[in-house]
Amino acid sequence: MKVFLEKYNSLKYLIYFFIAYMIGFMILENQEFSNMIITDTWIDQYIPFNEYFVIPYVSWFVFMVLGFAYFVFIDQAGIKRTYFYLFLGMSLSLVIYALIPTGQNLRVELYNENIFQCLVSFIYSVDSSTNVCPSIHVYNSVMMCISLLKSQKINQMKWLSLLIIILTILICMSTMMIKQHAFLDCVWALVLAFLIYCAGKRIYNY
Repeated sequence: MKVFLEKYNSLKYLIYFFIAYMIGFMILENQEFSNMIITDTWIDQYIPFNEYFVIPYVSWFVFMVLGFAYFVFIDQAGIKRTYFYLFLGMSLSLVIYALIPTGQNLRVELYNENIFQCLVSFIYSVDSSTNVCPSIHVYNSVMMCISLLKSQKINQMKWLSLLIIILTILICMSTMMIKQHAFLDCVWALVLAFLIYCAGKRIYNY
């Protein structure tokens, strides 16, 4: 294990950050806020619930794991950029959740008529409808997508670049389609992504 971590030194930073992030996230999840801002708006009334979008929603976890694995084990030249994008955005999101508590009231009543509804019900049970703005799901997907597309190896495979873009779009849509996030949660995640992308470009020329 020691030799492995020495060879892939950047992996330990990912592990440290993940542990610290999950501790912070769980602390916020168990906090009760009296001044919570509800983020759903009239726009969300026109976004239909669709349980089949739970597939791209859960594929986010695979996307993130494979993305980090790619940079840690294959394209180590891009790991600093990826860590900057993801670590900074996720940390700032926790700060925003603490300072500006948010929630949404969009969740639908489910009768678990199929496997897709059962998956949505499970997500509802393990992830509350608080700490929603900006959406980490959307932010991470967009920034991982950008970082992957900046990889020279992936850039040479146009089909893979297109697949990454399509998957990212579907993941972002899924957050609203299964009513896990409101439209504004996604908008502010994109705003945060834009700001951090610009910061990275200015500081590190990413």
